[in-house]
This record gives sequence, structure tokens and C-alpha cells, in this order.
Amino acid sequence: MNSLEEIRVCAVGDVTPERPFVFRHPDMGEIVIFRTEEGFFAVENRCPHAGGSLHEGIVEGTILTCIWHGWRFHLPTGQCLNEYWAKLRVYPLKSVGGSLYVILDTEK
Repeated sequence: MNSLEEIRVCAVGDVTPERPFVFRHPDMGEIVIFRTEEGFFAVENRCPHAGGSLHEGIVEGTILTCIWHGWRFHLPTGQCLNEYWAKLRVYPLKSVGGSLYVILDTEK
């Protein structure tokens, strides 16, 4: 049985295309929220290649590029475009009353 947890992370206005929002969950580690023209996306804040902080990356459309070594990720799916085996953990988001909530599966 899955156990879902909704966590209010921030106000919608706290995330801009120029300034992603990073928060730390005690069990899941750092999660970063990006805002693009396509919407909001939440992914783990650690590049699987060398551990770079992805909130420092460059976002173009729905593609995030890690500034450490240029690894690229598709934000909606977390799939790495450089290496088929690499993938970011993606977290569902919802917006309610001007706030963003991350939905975590605490059983994983």
C-alpha cells in the first residue's frame, strides 16, 4: 500500500524561471522546483553523474542542463539525454490557493 504525503513547499510566486526553489525533505533529500513556460516541475536536486546541484543548471524549454559537465535532463520525465541509464527522480506537484505542494510516495 502506497503512502502519499502532500507537503506545502512554497507560494507559486516564490518560483520564477530565473530562480528555482530548493527545499530539503528529511527522507528524500533536496528537491528543486523549476518554473518554465510549460509549467512547474519538481526533481531531485542532484545530478546522477557527479552530484552537481541542479538548481544551478540552465533550463531551456523542458530541458535542464547541469552546469558541471553538461548532462541534460527532460524535466517532465527526469530522463537523461546523455546516458540512457541515468534518470532523475521526479515528484508530482499540485497548485492550490497560490501554494505549491509536492506529493511524495513515502513507501519508496
